[in-house]
Amino acid sequence: MGISNRHHFAWLTEALEAFERETGRLAAIRQRSGGPTLWCLAAPRLDPPLEYLATAIGAHGARVALFDKFPTDASVAEADLNDLRRLPDGACDVLTLLRASYFIAEPATFLAEARRLLRPGGLLVVDWLHGLSDAPVLDLRGDPRYGGGPTPFTTTYADPQMLADFPEEFGAFMSHLNRPPAWANVEQPGTPLPLRTRLARALGGGPRRRITPGTYLDACRAELAAAGKHLIEPALMEQYFKVLFRHARYFYPFVRKFNLYLLTVLEPVGG
Repeated sequence: MGISNRHHFAWLTEALEAFERETGRLAAIRQRSGGPTLWCLAAPRLDPPLEYLATAIGAHGARVALFDKFPTDASVAEADLNDLRRLPDGACDVLTLLRASYFIAEPATFLAEARRLLRPGGLLVVDWLHGLSDAPVLDLRGDPRYGGGPTPFTTTYADPQMLADFPEEFGAFMSHLNRPPAWANVEQPGTPLPLRTRLARALGGGPRRRITPGTYLDACRAELAAAGKHLIEPALMEQYFKVLFRHARYFYPFVRKFNLYLLTVLEPVGG
């Protein structure tokens, strides 16, 4: 997210602090025999929300492991979030995937592997992207450069409770879905629009939609499927994890980027 980092890290940390106030689950993990372990996927460095988690579960020092597909530091181990088979069962108490869930290629496989890596009573912390920095879209058509090559965004998550709990965040995002700002190119995100097109849209032209809270999930499902991508929904999530905590933040008011992020703290089921 670049210039959004400060706002994103602050939101994640505040949301995790709220989770701990409500549940006390991180303090409970701190008491485990053998010392707590935090594993961070797609994490080239220990960012502020990860620092918060490390401190919250280990006041006297949690064991922290960072993994990334393309590590550039000797302290970070190489691991692809889409191929976790080499990592051992029940190896961590808290597992995180922050600002990278859109790279999940096969949702059921990732969820099963994440559950396998966690000890009983452990936690999986994931944030999920809706929209793109350059345009309010539902089909995740972005094509970021990751490790030198193109990697399309593929996967996100949403559930009805999330929409019910955060109507203002979703409402602000949906207002841009329904009538994007004149400068936003929803057909080709990141490509500047000609001045004539921008002026026409500012005067009332341009794309219009009628997405509402009642149709939002249907629209996500249909547009992601049409693009060959994935919406993780409760029916799949509940096979592997129970959602303990939800939070959401739309970043446009802070940095004029159309990133709606949803945070979930998840508890393994069935093992």
